[in-house]
Amino acid sequence: MTPMEFEGRTEQEAVARAAAELGSESFDVEILEKSGGLFGRSKVRIRVCALTAIPDPMGAGDSVSNGNKSNNRKSRSQETNKRKTVEPKKIIEEPETPVDPPPEKVLKDVSAFIEGMIERMGFTGTAAQKDQDGAKLIFEITSEFSNILIGKKGKNLDALQLLSNVYLNRVAGDESPWRVVLDTEGYRARREESLVRMAHRVADEATRTRSSRLLEPMNPFERRLIHTAINDRDDVVTKSEGDGLYKRVRIMAKGASRGRSRNRR
Repeated sequence: MTPMEFEGRTEQEAVARAAAELGSESFDVEILEKSGGLFGRSKVRIRVCALTAIPDPMGAGDSVSNGNKSNNRKSRSQETNKRKTVEPKKIIEEPETPVDPPPEKVLKDVSAFIEGMIERMGFTGTAAQKDQDGAKLIFEITSEFSNILIGKKGKNLDALQLLSNVYLNRVAGDESPWRVVLDTEGYRARREESLVRMAHRVADEATRTRSSRLLEPMNPFERRLIHTAINDRDDVVTKSEGDGLYKRVRIMAKGASRGRSRNRR
């Protein structure tokens, strides 16, 4: 894809315009210009380039092991006495500082905006606030077209969420502490659990081969899940590599050479 430039009052608004234009959030972001001040309108100009799609750990092709899988499972079971086995678990963000709920009108406006976006996509659905976790306003979408609204690897849901946050800033102000999180049919929890399982499988393979593995580009939230999932293990380490919003996580066996790696494709 040829690099494209977008502008907005804030970086978030510029990124949202890029996502709406491209129909995807799989792009690298480079900030070209930030201007504005007390007597001028603020403006942010960005350049975006498409990235390789993030592999879906919920799909059938998320295993990293090559060769005989049963042998790998046996070798891992034989090593349980040598090192502590870390069971995959759901990673939950640390509790945030309590934030007052927004005015009821703001919640109704955001719900109406989400439902309007769904209608413009050619589908039907309702959106209502289900919970508030710190600054996160969790909205649940109910629709018979949930699978389509989620999209491949959650891309449609992420795009709707990004646009909803831009709208929230418009109705509540750019300095508002809240942010919208969209979910439907428990997709977010399933996605997190799948990423954690993938992280441990990759870590097991890196340990077995005494090498490292470089995952595909991920957004900041997904990278944090990977880092947190591996944090309690004493046989591997993780680090983020690359520039821009979407970086790649390297999972490396302790004592292994960084040069001995196999990329996840």
